[in-house]
Amino acid sequence: MISKEKLLEISELNLTGIIDKMNEIDLKNYNQLLYTFIDNLPEQDKRIKTALESKNYDALNKHLTAVKGILEKIHADEITADCAKQITSLGVIKHEKLDAYMRHYFLFSLATLAEDIQKADGKIIEPKKDDTKNTGEKVSKDKLLAIHELKLTGIIDKMDDNGFMDYIQQLNSFTENYPEQEENIKIALKSADYDTLKKLLSDVKDTLEKIHADEMAQECAKQINVIGKTMHEKIEAFMRYFLSSLSMLSIDIQMAQKKIDLSKSSPNAGLAPMEKKILAVDDTAFFQTILKKVFQNTNYKLTCFPSGREALKFLEKYTTDIFLLDIEMPGMDGFELAARIREKGHKEPIIFLTGNAKKQHLAKAVEAGATDFIIKPINKEILITKIRKYI
Repeated sequence: MISKEKLLEISELNLTGIIDKMNEIDLKNYNQLLYTFIDNLPEQDKRIKTALESKNYDALNKHLTAVKGILEKIHADEITADCAKQITSLGVIKHEKLDAYMRHYFLFSLATLAEDIQKADGKIIEPKKDDTKNTGEKVSKDKLLAIHELKLTGIIDKMDDNGFMDYIQQLNSFTENYPEQEENIKIALKSADYDTLKKLLSDVKDTLEKIHADEMAQECAKQINVIGKTMHEKIEAFMRYFLSSLSMLSIDIQMAQKKIDLSKSSPNAGLAPMEKKILAVDDTAFFQTILKKVFQNTNYKLTCFPSGREALKFLEKYTTDIFLLDIEMPGMDGFELAARIREKGHKEPIIFLTGNAKKQHLAKAVEAGATDFIIKPINKEILITKIRKYI
């Protein structure tokens, strides 16, 4: 049985002022509710995804209402409120928006809550903080040095333990704050609010300087100086490029801090002469056309499919050297497809195509089997460089 102290540590459960009033029988009953939530979640997750895929909003309403009921009982108040909002929005908002929210936020939040409960119960053992620090610090330095946007040569080696941990905190602050900064920059850009845009970019520049992303900081400074003095279309074009670069940097930093060695994905990494096979899955014909143009006259053989179902059928007979998977796809999304690919025993590198640099998003992708990420819209040089890194 999970103790009161452990339960109070679960941030998703709002138990302050409630759990202290529970006697032993109440606590036992409450624990049973938590176990019921965990036991039922896999089936509920499956039902919700099935209803989403078929756009059966009546069934979806029924499943979400059942989830809301158990969330209320276990005092997961914020997730309950989110669930209630989604129920009222069924059939009102666009299906694509609903689908994205349900798959990439709500169901992920439920899974995270279940995991936190199991950790509190001792069913999932987390590594000790000291062990993580001792095994990860030097690896992190090596991986950070490999991020070419960070100019750390001659700097990071001089950092003592405290200095290095402070630097890691600066990186974490950048990756955590960037999604909100990106959204605010896009809003200011769309409304041509140049004063706000300058302020937002100035904050980004300060952060880039602190993490030693020197060239990007300089680009940012130049852009701040020309805002209001050049055509809006030019500012817009630069910002699309700049935000894409920031997203890629954020993803590279987060991947560098993962305790996995991505460089060993393929024994042939970096050896190009013989033809290598690429399997790409994206539901848009436009993007498939872009990929075909990228790999024209190269030593890569590209095979494209518009859905995960067709890709999995192809893999029943054929092999590939690397996967390029879009994340946002109807029916089977990139997360589910990657998981299915790994379940079938395919160990080839998986590169996700995404526009989302949020930690939760990337954590879910890594859990599904991601090796690396590329930000849309695609930069040909970055794409080729990433692929050569692994095959």
